[in-house]
Amino acid sequence: MSSTSENALNSAPAAVVAPPALVVSAVVLAVLAVAGVPLVLGVVLAVVAGVLLAAWLWLGAPQSALRTLGAQPLAKGDHPRLENVVAGVCTTHGFSRPAVHIVETDAVNAAAVGLGRPGHLVVTRGALSGLDRLEIEAVVARQLFEIRRGVSLVTVLASAARVPGTGWLAARRAAATRGFDRVVEVDLESVRLTGFPPALASALKKSAEASGVGASAATHLWLVTPGETVPAARGRPSIYQRIDVLGEI
Repeated sequence: MSSTSENALNSAPAAVVAPPALVVSAVVLAVLAVAGVPLVLGVVLAVVAGVLLAAWLWLGAPQSALRTLGAQPLAKGDHPRLENVVAGVCTTHGFSRPAVHIVETDAVNAAAVGLGRPGHLVVTRGALSGLDRLEIEAVVARQLFEIRRGVSLVTVLASAARVPGTGWLAARRAAATRGFDRVVEVDLESVRLTGFPPALASALKKSAEASGVGASAATHLWLVTPGETVPAARGRPSIYQRIDVLGEI
């Protein structure tokens, strides 16, 4: 992806929070008008309400996304292998060390959340128990590379999708940001760092064979999204297409 396209993608959250903010402003203005509030005062209050909502959606997006994913902070010493892998990958490849979170599910998956670096790395309990060290390293490197590329837009989308009446727009934007080219590109760039494509391919295969995560407003944040076993589901590559691409390296 070109630097121009990347900058556009990472500056897009403002456009994501604008629609729900406008909706709330319009609703507030209508309610105040019915209540007999003077037009000028009503407009001011409506604008303030919209701005406050936009700020809440933006600044609170990471925590909102983590709650939607069901992620809890990794307690120190709870999983030494994961802590060692994260530390090793960050040191070796120059990643900023993220906050690490766990989701209690048998699904083999991981997610990347944040408005910038260092961000938040989310790993499922199923990944910790079902993947070997090389596979976990490949998944961690892939998600940290995702954070390095920028996940602010998709993080804010997860927050905006929770606003009644505007979730459909956020879902459409999320699908667009997780198209075939970007997903495969991040896969390939991450394995160039680790130098061992079979590890990520094996992790993806195990994810396909395990139980999946449930659909939610933050579905698009996962390494493997629900329904990704279907070829080109919603414009994204299927897991098996991704595995085939990795096998060609």
